[in-house]
Amino acid sequence: MPTDTGSLLRLENLSARIGRQVVLDAVCLEVEQGECVALVGGSGAGKSTLLRCVMGLSRPARPFGGRMQFADRQVDFASDRLRHWPGGIAYVPQNPDHGFDPLKKLRWQWRQAARIVLGSSDTNPHRAELLEAMGLADFGGLYPHEWSRGMQQRLLLAMALLGKPRLLILDEPTSALDPLIAAQVLRLVMEHSKENGIALLIVTHDLSLATRYANRTAIMTEGRIVEFGSTRHLLATPQSDYGRLLVANRSWSKAAVSTDLKSVAAE
Repeated sequence: MPTDTGSLLRLENLSARIGRQVVLDAVCLEVEQGECVALVGGSGAGKSTLLRCVMGLSRPARPFGGRMQFADRQVDFASDRLRHWPGGIAYVPQNPDHGFDPLKKLRWQWRQAARIVLGSSDTNPHRAELLEAMGLADFGGLYPHEWSRGMQQRLLLAMALLGKPRLLILDEPTSALDPLIAAQVLRLVMEHSKENGIALLIVTHDLSLATRYANRTAIMTEGRIVEFGSTRHLLATPQSDYGRLLVANRSWSKAAVSTDLKSVAAE
């Protein structure tokens, strides 16, 4: 594991089980301040389970060993039975349905998020800018089910960026978005993160996202991280059998292609 003093999030030998089955096996991972790390792997690799453990949302998986450091905070998974979300981490789940109360209107939920994070009024310019950038200037009295999954995902991203967290965790951030919107949203997130010094942990099965955005990439399979290093070198010359298989069978997503087309059009 790297020992750079710029480390923001560090996981050391994190292990977790569901019942008697080990679902995370001595996972080590690090995200430095201001960098973007991609966590890639196929379905069932344990990526979302790992995120839930980091956020303290570990059920049904239960950590039984390892340590986590976030900034100056230390968590011992073997001894800490209950803990709160570490301050400064924002998390956007893969399924937008998990981010909203279905019985509350979206505008109310947006305002509640702003009050909790910022304690601000509706006239806060940062809030208005985020909504405009996401193309969400007006959602009136709508409920979550009256919006598409893509629109919900964009609102969740805006909520996550409200408080300018130190670390933003995105679980499959483009899964609910069409290619052009995905390109626009990812560009916005990257620009906003760079301007505010926000570190990113992007969880995806799409290697094109890692190639385009991540400084470092971790490859995960069967609850273990089998490779972790520079994205450019790791994807060019993977060392593990699974890494070579993943790279050999990668498919470049429409989102990445759209990003390229958008860049060309802008020029």
